[in-house]
Amino acid sequence: MNNPIDKESLKSLAGSKFFVGAILIAILAVGIFLRAYNFSDWQHFELDQSRDAKVIDLAVENGAGDLPLLGPKAAGSFLRLGPIFYYFGYVSAKVFGNTPSGIAVISLIFSCLTLPLFYLFVRRFFSKKIGLMLLGVFAVSIFLVLYSRFSWNPNNLPFFTLATLYGLLRATDLDEKRKGWWLVGSFVALAVAMQLHFVAFLGFPVIVGAYLFLKRPSINWKYWLAAAICFVFLYTPVIINDFKTGGENVAEFEKVFIKKSTKDDHTLIEKAIRGVDEISAGYVLLLSGDSQADLPRIKVVGMRPSYICDEKCVTGLPMGIVSLIFFLLGVAALGWNIFSVKDVKRKDFLTLMAIWLVVSMGLFTPIAYDLAPRFLLLIAPVPFVLLGFMFDFFEKKKIEYLSWIFFIILIASNGWLIKNRFQELGNAPVAAFEIESDKILKENERVTLEQQLLITDYIESVYKRNNFPVYVNSEAFYRRAFLYHLEQRLIVRDDFRNTKSVYAEGNYFLIYPTSSKVEKVFENYSEKYSINEIREFGTLRAIHLIPKSEAVSAVRQEFAPERKPVSAFGVPVRCRWNEIFSQCNSDGTEAEDESVI
Repeated sequence: MNNPIDKESLKSLAGSKFFVGAILIAILAVGIFLRAYNFSDWQHFELDQSRDAKVIDLAVENGAGDLPLLGPKAAGSFLRLGPIFYYFGYVSAKVFGNTPSGIAVISLIFSCLTLPLFYLFVRRFFSKKIGLMLLGVFAVSIFLVLYSRFSWNPNNLPFFTLATLYGLLRATDLDEKRKGWWLVGSFVALAVAMQLHFVAFLGFPVIVGAYLFLKRPSINWKYWLAAAICFVFLYTPVIINDFKTGGENVAEFEKVFIKKSTKDDHTLIEKAIRGVDEISAGYVLLLSGDSQADLPRIKVVGMRPSYICDEKCVTGLPMGIVSLIFFLLGVAALGWNIFSVKDVKRKDFLTLMAIWLVVSMGLFTPIAYDLAPRFLLLIAPVPFVLLGFMFDFFEKKKIEYLSWIFFIILIASNGWLIKNRFQELGNAPVAAFEIESDKILKENERVTLEQQLLITDYIESVYKRNNFPVYVNSEAFYRRAFLYHLEQRLIVRDDFRNTKSVYAEGNYFLIYPTSSKVEKVFENYSEKYSINEIREFGTLRAIHLIPKSEAVSAVRQEFAPERKPVSAFGVPVRCRWNEIFSQCNSDGTEAEDESVI
C-alpha cells in the first residue's frame, strides 16, 4: 500500500536544487522562446532601424574603418551618444549575416541574457521562490518581449543596467573574494549603458557614484585604476571625435535636457505629479501589459489645483488609480524594508534600489510630459522588484496565497496579450485589420519585415521588366525602410518626394496602410499619374503608378554614383575610424535627417 506524500516531503522536493533548477530552466526556455519565435519574419523594422542598418552596411562592405566614432543623435538635438550600439550591430552582421535580422541578433542575445541576470539580481534580496515568481513575470512581460525582438539602441538597456548594478553589489559584498574584478565589470557595463540612451548617460553615473560614496568599499587601487581605464577606453571614440572637431559634440550636451525640460509651460509641481503618474502607469504596463491606465492632468494656478480628465482619461481612470496605489505600496514597502532589514547584503540591495528609483524619478520629472515608452527601459526591473517586496510581505504575514493570485493574473494577462500580438504579426502580411492605439511601440499599424520584403519582391518584379528607376513614397515610419530594402537589391531608387520632374522611364510606387483610402493617398498624384495596379499585402497596400504622357517632362533621371553620407550643414561632424588622421566627412555629400531617440 502506497503511503501518501506528506507536506514535509513536498516542501523538501520544492526546495531541492533539482526542482529549483528545473523550474528556472523552464522559465528561461519560455522567455527565450517568446523573444526568438519568428524573430526574423516578425521583425520591427522602421526608419530608425533602416538608418542604423545603413551605417552598419557601410562598415561591413568597406571594412571596420568606416564605423563611426559617434552613435545616434539624442532627443531631437545634435548631440550624439557613444557608438557602441553600432559596434555591436557590426559584429552581429559579420557573424549572423548583413541583413536586418542578422544585425538584430545581438540585441536578441543580450535580451535573453537579461533573464538569468535578473534572477541573480533579485536573489540578492528575495528567496528562491519569490525570485522564480518574479522571473516568471519578467520573462513573459509583453513590454520586455516586444523590445527584445528588434534592433534599437535603447533595447539593450535592461541588460547593461542590471549588469552595472549587480556588479556593484558584488563589488561591495564583504564576503566577495573578487570585489575588484566585479568593480571593473560594473564600470564596463556602465560605459556601455551610458552609450545606449541619453537619460542613462545622465542618470547612471549618478546612481553608481551615489552608491559608491555611501558604501566606500575597500578595494585595491589597481582595480579602481583598471575600472577607470576600461571606462575611458570604451569612450575613446567619443573623445577622439571631439578632439578632431573642437568639442562640437560636447557643446551640444546641455542643450538636450534643457530643451526637453523647458519647452512647455508646466510648473515643477505639475511635472512632479505627472512624473509619478507616468511611472505608475509604466509600472502596470511592464507588469501586466495593460496600457489603459490613465490619471487626470493636474494644472496648478497659484495654490489652486485644477483637474482635467478627458474621455481617454475617464476610460483609463480605474486602472490608473490601481496602478498608482500599487506603485506607492511598492515604494512604501521599499522604505519599510530599508529601516527594518539588518542583513548587510540585503540592505545594500535596498539602498541601491532606492537610489535607482530616486534618481530616475528626478530625471523623469523635467520631461514628464514628454516621456516615451522606451524611457521605461531605464527602470525596467524596478516594478518587478517592487512587486517582490509585496510578495515578501505577504509571505511574512502568512497570506502568500495573495502572491499566487497576483502571479497568476499577471502571467495570464501578459500571455493573453502576447498571443493576440503574435496572431496580429502573423496575419499582417495576409489580412487587413485595424488595431487600437499601441502604448508599447507606438505603432498605428502592424507591419513586419516579412511583409516589407514581400512588397519589395513585387517592386523588384516590376523593375526587372524594364530596369527603370524606382520611386517610392510611404508613411515616414516605413519610407526609409523600403528604400533600404531596394538598395540592398542594387535597384536604382529614390524618394518619390525628391523628384523634380516626371520621367517617362520610371516605376512609381505609393505604399500606405490598407486602412487608408486609395483616393486620399492618390489625390496629390492624380494630376500627373494614373494608377496602373493596386496590390494588397495585408495591412499595407502598394499602388503602382504610371506617368501621364502629357505630364512627362524628361525621359529618365541620371543618378550620380553614391557617396558616403556626412553630417549635414550645422550638425556637429561625426568622424569615422579611417578619418582620424585626415579630414572628416570629406566627400561633400549631405546625410539624411535622422529621427530622434
